[in-house]
Amino acid sequence: MINLFTPKALLAGLCLGTLVGCVVPDEPATDIPATEGPTPTEAVETAIVLPDGTTCLHAGRGATLAFEGKRLNYTCGDTAGLIGEITIDQGMDITLEKATIEGTTITGSEPMLLMVSSVELADGTTCLNAGRGATLAFDEKRLNFRCDAVEGGLIGDITEDDGVFMAELALLDGTELIASETVPVASLTTVEP
Repeated sequence: MINLFTPKALLAGLCLGTLVGCVVPDEPATDIPATEGPTPTEAVETAIVLPDGTTCLHAGRGATLAFEGKRLNYTCGDTAGLIGEITIDQGMDITLEKATIEGTTITGSEPMLLMVSSVELADGTTCLNAGRGATLAFDEKRLNFRCDAVEGGLIGDITEDDGVFMAELALLDGTELIASETVPVASLTTVEP
């Protein structure tokens, strides 16, 4: 079996295309919809906004700094980052460890327990924290965030896997659950509890 995805095969294909001539259609194919930005089910790396307004971006999956055995997973400008695991408990409490960076060295860290005040979904929908008091629950999942663009909100816990956070978006009719789907989170904004 011939592997057509080796560098030599790809180069040969490019050369053949140049010799034979390639035709590029003027219009995109009508059966393939053109999209701008991520679709609601497309995973995106989530930004985390700290209480002081600093935005932390995922550091990627390659080699990076580490401190006391904990990998630098998010960069928060030139002098700070987030190391180790980030966990969300009870739907809105987020635990993370903020590291201090000097040049290319992590010099220290401090654990932080914060509260997620708002969630921005990948489609631009903003969901605000519903508070700690009594609220609706569906399938034993608490309604933790109310969303502006839909009749409903985020239920249950927000989950994370390698920089991608996901939430369950519930569509409601009053107090009745109509449907729910797992959607990607673009950013989490945090505050001091």
